[in-house]
Amino acid sequence: MRTWASALQSRVCLAILLANAPIAPAQIPPPTDAQKPAAAASASVQGAGLASAGKPAALTAFLESYCIKCHGAEKQKGKIALHTLRGVPLQDTQIELWKQMLEQLENGEMPPEDEKQPSPEQRKQVQQWIKMALANAGETLNDGKMLDPSKGNWVDHDTLFSGKATATTATPARLWRLTGQAYEEFIQQKNLQFKLDIKDYGEFRIKAPWNFTPQWNFNDYASSHPVGEAEIEYHMRNVTQLAQAMAKKFAGRNQSFGDWIQELNVAIKAGSATTAEQAKEATLASFKSILGREPSAKELERSSGFLATSLKALPAEKAAEQFLITILFQPEVMYRLEVPSGGARQMLEPRALSRAIAFALTDLGPDEALRKSVADGKLTTREQVREHVARILCDPALGKPRILRFFQEYFGYTSAPSVFKDEVTLKAAGLQKSGSYFWYPLFFVGDADNLIQWVLKADKNVLYELLTTTKTFAATADPKARDKEYETLKRYPDKPFPETVAIALKVYELPITRQEWTDERPFDMPAGHRMGLLTHPAWLIAQSGNFDNHAIHRGRWIREKLLGGKIPEVPITVNAMLPDEPHKALRERMRVTREEYCWKCHQNIDPLGMPFEQFDHFGRFRTEEQIVDKEATEKNLDRKGKPAGTKYTTVKLDTTGGVGRSGDPKLDGPVKNPFEMIKKLAASERVQQVFVRHAFRYFIGRNETLEDGPVLVEAHRAYVKNGGSMNALITSLLTSDAFLYRAPRSATNAG
Repeated sequence: MRTWASALQSRVCLAILLANAPIAPAQIPPPTDAQKPAAAASASVQGAGLASAGKPAALTAFLESYCIKCHGAEKQKGKIALHTLRGVPLQDTQIELWKQMLEQLENGEMPPEDEKQPSPEQRKQVQQWIKMALANAGETLNDGKMLDPSKGNWVDHDTLFSGKATATTATPARLWRLTGQAYEEFIQQKNLQFKLDIKDYGEFRIKAPWNFTPQWNFNDYASSHPVGEAEIEYHMRNVTQLAQAMAKKFAGRNQSFGDWIQELNVAIKAGSATTAEQAKEATLASFKSILGREPSAKELERSSGFLATSLKALPAEKAAEQFLITILFQPEVMYRLEVPSGGARQMLEPRALSRAIAFALTDLGPDEALRKSVADGKLTTREQVREHVARILCDPALGKPRILRFFQEYFGYTSAPSVFKDEVTLKAAGLQKSGSYFWYPLFFVGDADNLIQWVLKADKNVLYELLTTTKTFAATADPKARDKEYETLKRYPDKPFPETVAIALKVYELPITRQEWTDERPFDMPAGHRMGLLTHPAWLIAQSGNFDNHAIHRGRWIREKLLGGKIPEVPITVNAMLPDEPHKALRERMRVTREEYCWKCHQNIDPLGMPFEQFDHFGRFRTEEQIVDKEATEKNLDRKGKPAGTKYTTVKLDTTGGVGRSGDPKLDGPVKNPFEMIKKLAASERVQQVFVRHAFRYFIGRNETLEDGPVLVEAHRAYVKNGGSMNALITSLLTSDAFLYRAPRSATNAG
């Protein structure tokens, strides 16, 4: 058994969504003259010399056009010379230089942004040649690194949204590990279905073998989370507990209500005398009842044989337990199986497609309507898929937690509770009373969740509203969590606010009374002090440090999540720390990022983040920044001449910044404060498009490729055409070729 286990690695809404028909794929146009590689004859004498050194003419022309000016015989910027590079076979002494050149081409760092740029096709062609040459030289390259969520923005934005198809898209065949939430829901469904009396709350709840650790980018990528040995072992413990309870029930020792597998009961009673036919009937019934499907011929033969053999070798109930474990170890209990049955690009088969639709929006498997479609031989066309997606999205009775989870991961505000604030800092900020800890940022996370759901319910101009709304819910932690403070608010309206709530309202600057408080509608935030989620305490706290703001994180978020920019990882040789100078304002301490080597990246980040100095690291609006009064602190001594504590003073804030290098001249320019910046960003079509790119990654489970351009264009068109409808955007994505079709992995390098 262990060997087997280890080897398994409302109508209006409907009308809008169903009318959202996709654009027919454009014909692939021939390359223009500008896109064709420069002819060898156009190269200089020096370039011709390069070509004769084992490099194709297109590569020689590329180097001559984009590289030699700064890295040639006359000028060698960064002490890098490319005019002496020889082609295949690569010289050992030049391999590291070729690797460096490849990395900078992939990163978009070469040529520099202010220089003439090659087309994406030219860049890709040169990269492919270098990879081939390095491979021929025996060098091992990590071709999978572009599948990483951090590389999502690295496909050229303008090319993606040009409307030109480079090839027909499809997602490669894959096993996509279920989310922890979906795994646990399956276990709980079986517990309820069969009335197994397994405790399913608190510390007794059966947990998933894996958790997706919150990170900067999306957690749930199909290529990021294979099931390993440790997860298999954990899963074995989980399903053994489940199988033991099921075997007990089907042996007749658990008399509770719930589903009953009569055929398995017959086999258990027969024990070693079970016939081959009885074993098959028990197998068929068990697959249908537990997995909701019939076994394949091979599965039926193997599983029924295993049951019959076990019944002869083990006590009947124990044999049934081992048999049930094998069913609960079917890959679909842990994975979304998205593998085409043949060797060519094809639409997912109906059952796999029903699971893909269900798990894209919910944490549950296919509902009854999806299962019926599969049983009736439907779910074989794009329109049939569209009907089910629209039905699920428009049914308020069907929970769709993955939509909220998209926004949680996109904005990244749910990490606010993990940003520690010590009591000394809280006291200095006037948010803490002596001896009591009342800081409760989970309220802010719950408020942001409710605000997003409120905007989604209207489903109009969703991104714009989330960036510019002047509304907020207040002190609405998730009622499912049964938070003591929340329950007090709901049950005892005549009592004063708990201190945790009073502090949260103080951060919001909401002077509401106890009788005015409600969790059923949002409140107006103070005029001129807040605008959208980027000024919401949850986001601000999440993008801060323990003791100060983190303008760099805030700027990077805007660059990557709204502008689609590429920010390389900090080199290991760089000490990415600001000076420890608490007596100086943050903008002054960030002088180090303006050094030449650092400013190359920080010019794309800092001007975007600095306007959010309008708020402190507790998410409070401010006009002054609190710093340590160094002189007063040094003089603050007790009677024995020892330091008696830190003294603070304030300095006036500078909230200026700007948008630059966005790819949209209408966006670029200085701003006076965060509100001016947010208004510019929220009105930008490019920002909408970048948002669509992120939605694609989340719901498709991989980075976009150039082949996905028409899918992204259509998804953006659907969003705009339907008045900024998130439902329309999701429907477009879940009826696209990228979602519906799979191809053999060798047919594409997409993840």
